[in-house]
Amino acid sequence: MKIKKISMKDVVFKADKNNSPVLTIESGEIVTFECRDAFNQVIKQPEDLPINFDMDHINPATGPVFIKGAEPGDTLEVHILEIDVAEQGACCIIPNFGFLASEYPEPWTRIIPIKDGHAIFSDKVKIPIDPFPGTIIVAPAEGSHGTLIPKEYGGNMDSKACRVGTIVYLPIFVEGALFAVGDVHAVQGDGEVCGTAVEIDADVTIKLVVNKKKKIVRPQYETKDHYMTTAWGETTDDAAKIALKDMIDWLVVEKGLTREEAYALCSCTVDLRVSQFVDVTPGVRAVLPKNIFT
Repeated sequence: MKIKKISMKDVVFKADKNNSPVLTIESGEIVTFECRDAFNQVIKQPEDLPINFDMDHINPATGPVFIKGAEPGDTLEVHILEIDVAEQGACCIIPNFGFLASEYPEPWTRIIPIKDGHAIFSDKVKIPIDPFPGTIIVAPAEGSHGTLIPKEYGGNMDSKACRVGTIVYLPIFVEGALFAVGDVHAVQGDGEVCGTAVEIDADVTIKLVVNKKKKIVRPQYETKDHYMTTAWGETTDDAAKIALKDMIDWLVVEKGLTREEAYALCSCTVDLRVSQFVDVTPGVRAVLPKNIFT
């Protein structure tokens, strides 16, 4: 199957059902998305400080793609096949942003080369890269929403679980889904505590499949070894409770457990992991190992 490609010239900064698709595909086709970094390529050298951003042109997402046959109520399977990152990225401290924003009021930039599969943070620190797209999004049913905030239609989830080999499941709200992707991180810790990771340009290759049987209300993830539900809230407690409830629902529907069995099983086996603390609404994922099922 020939892989189609979308240039990083074709981006959106808002999720909106009125966005015009730049590509139309059949379910099951593979697309490579050229993605700009979350700074929209304005941070390229140490002297470029993260101040006075044009907030209407931050966090670009490449697309959108119209998938034939996708209808409201369906689920979009986003199979992440390959991620090729650029030769350098950047990590910044942005004034008034980040988990400890009040303690770090000054802007700061570190340009980070990528060499031999490592992010060269300094002459004493090199980090094995583990790239993933921070923003994975479809169009909402109503309104025009910036790509910076995670919502039920995806968005800036900043979850490092969404790496190569992961299937991201997104609920579909409009005909064609109108899928877009961006904000690639070469590497990120759970939490993304200063507000940025190693932000970088990248090519992301994805297979998009319409699933008409699976019904979900929020994004979910699946890897070879784990199944994950994810959510956001005003606090991490709020997010964790929603993700946990979604996992309980999944165990009841998919595995036939009673609600009491599912709740107890989660207490025995599920890890609650913070995805990010910083995107207005913190995100949490509930991680269930598959090897517990006979």
